[in-house]
Amino acid sequence: MTDKGTAGAALDGQIRVPRPLHHPRVDEPTRDHYLDLLRTMGLARVFLYHASGWTWLSVLFPAMGVMFGIGGSLMAASLDRNGATAVPRRIRRLLLPFWAFGALSIAVLFLTGWRTAPTGRLGWTELGWWIVPVQVPPVGGQPWSWAFNAGLWYVVTYVWFVLASGVLLKLFRRRPWWCLGIATYLPAVFLIDGVHTGYFLVGYLPCWLLGFAHRDGLLHRIPARRYGALVAALAVSGGGWLLVAAVADDTSAVNQTPVGRTLWSMALVAAVLRLRPRLGRLARTSTYRRVVGLANARAVTIYLWHIPAGMLVTVLLLPVVPVDAGVHLVLRMAGMCAVTAVAVAALGWVEDVAAARRPTLLAGQRTPRPPTRDPAAFSA
Repeated sequence: MTDKGTAGAALDGQIRVPRPLHHPRVDEPTRDHYLDLLRTMGLARVFLYHASGWTWLSVLFPAMGVMFGIGGSLMAASLDRNGATAVPRRIRRLLLPFWAFGALSIAVLFLTGWRTAPTGRLGWTELGWWIVPVQVPPVGGQPWSWAFNAGLWYVVTYVWFVLASGVLLKLFRRRPWWCLGIATYLPAVFLIDGVHTGYFLVGYLPCWLLGFAHRDGLLHRIPARRYGALVAALAVSGGGWLLVAAVADDTSAVNQTPVGRTLWSMALVAAVLRLRPRLGRLARTSTYRRVVGLANARAVTIYLWHIPAGMLVTVLLLPVVPVDAGVHLVLRMAGMCAVTAVAVAALGWVEDVAAARRPTLLAGQRTPRPPTRDPAAFSA
């Protein structure tokens, strides 16, 4: 008989979908340290990309796909634990630091001369997207104002995924492979039809669903050889698409090639979420726990402020250090780290409030030590 509480009724009408590998218990760890490590790596890659402009980093490690894959796994786990209340909890954890960023951004933009109404159909009402980020909010017309909303597509996409996850997870657990298959083809359908609305939503939906599959243990139930062949097929298809686009359009930017980006990102997400590395002594060192703990506890603040930090440092450096000078990149990275650190120290505590934690200046200092047996299989 089919258990109604399992992750769906059947695979391809015959193979039953397994239960999630773990259900949270009081005595289980509340975090998956491997997912924390992946998020830290993804955040570091995004930071390095915006500091250096090296487009090959997007191909080497498509960090945004990994971030959405992690988000899908964590969202599914939250829904399993808390039901429908998981949605407002996740939204709150994102919105509070976003509002802090928005308040300061709008103040800076208006104080420096923003006087013209946004070009959107709603005029000044477009500022409402700074409160409810279901669309990228506007900024002023200053040459540097782009830095304050260039990265907000991620926030908007994440909000939509969280809002839709209650329904998405139910659909996924009924027909997981059908859902993944349809989501994988959607970017190509949008490209053929010339549809641009929901560009990032469609492009990263498969990664979010792979996160669901990770939570439910589906990725670990596929035989290794078959799984490897599927990942290789995604990598070859996505990599080939990117290569053709790079040759034809003289660009290697993954974000400018939607179908190739989706397939390539899926390949990496499927590969890293299948792994269960034993972090061993590394995860038990105080330095590792502090760095990873800080990055995860302040992930939203770091992400929101690192692009404006890069813009500010570049404006200050240009009069004294030419862009093509070797030292420019070093100084730019150092300056971005310093300015972002100031933002984290000044506003990072908002993430503690959003997560119902006691506010601290330096988060991660009390990151729990992982047990001797690595808990990577548990998705927090």
